[in-house]
Amino acid sequence: MCAVGMAALYQGTMGFEVVSTEDGRRLAVSRQPRELPAAAERMLGADGRVAIVVFFYSSCNAVCSVLGTEFQQMQQEILRRGLQREVRLVSISFDPRDTPPVLANYAKRLHADPALWRMVSVDRELERKAVLDAFGIVVLPAPLGEFQHNAAFHLVDTQGRLARIDDYEEPAQALEHALQLARTTPRGRL
Repeated sequence: MCAVGMAALYQGTMGFEVVSTEDGRRLAVSRQPRELPAAAERMLGADGRVAIVVFFYSSCNAVCSVLGTEFQQMQQEILRRGLQREVRLVSISFDPRDTPPVLANYAKRLHADPALWRMVSVDRELERKAVLDAFGIVVLPAPLGEFQHNAAFHLVDTQGRLARIDDYEEPAQALEHALQLARTTPRGRL
């Protein structure tokens, strides 16, 4: 029984390397970049830059607000350093209420430069599920029309693969990792 328990623990912690499913998701992606579904590729667009992607909904007053502020600061840093030809920002809403006009107003409030920072939504339920699943995003309905969801910076390389996931509390690290990807990944589909 002890051996079976240890085997299960070994399997569940990816060889004793992680302690949570979020850590496991991040480690798995760093070891083997994930191909993304066509819906994600359409949302990201094809322009040869590494994309730093976050998932949010515009009426969120918690972690999504933090992500918006972090992207504002990241946008300023990208422009200050002249990196806009290497890296771009994409905020993907999973909330069906976030229509293009709602996202346009949200982008305006955050001073998002559309050449650098896009806000998109997925209007079809099956495509939304495919995109969320591909990125490993878990969204749970909460009271008052809110959602609980995991948050991170998702780095999509120039080949259109999810190549790295960084903690949302480490925006400078995410930007540096995106630059490393931009400089080491051959320009491909994205």
